[in-house]
Amino acid sequence: MQNSDLENITNKRVFPRVDAICPVMHRTSEVERWNVGLLINFSATGVLFNSVRALQEGTPITVRLERGRNLVIPALSGSGEVTRCTETASNKYEIACKLTQINPPDVTD
Repeated sequence: MQNSDLENITNKRVFPRVDAICPVMHRTSEVERWNVGLLINFSATGVLFNSVRALQEGTPITVRLERGRNLVIPALSGSGEVTRCTETASNKYEIACKLTQINPPDVTD
């Protein structure tokens, strides 16, 4: 078995992940203040970011990438749900989210 065969077996994603770093604004309700996390990677259907806040799987979430001048990162905002929350060694949490709604980019971006 070649390495490419092994990669195809272990990575069955339809959309590739893109590693990138930028602030991620996130909240779990419209009345809640925005929390700031740090993006790890994103794809067409989800985001993975670090946060100081633990979130339960299934929690509805709204996210917004704050890309600044980094035009490699899309002007992305949307909503979905938390699919995974894993505590890291630095007492932070890796939050994986599946996006079910993507909002159109701001015309100012």
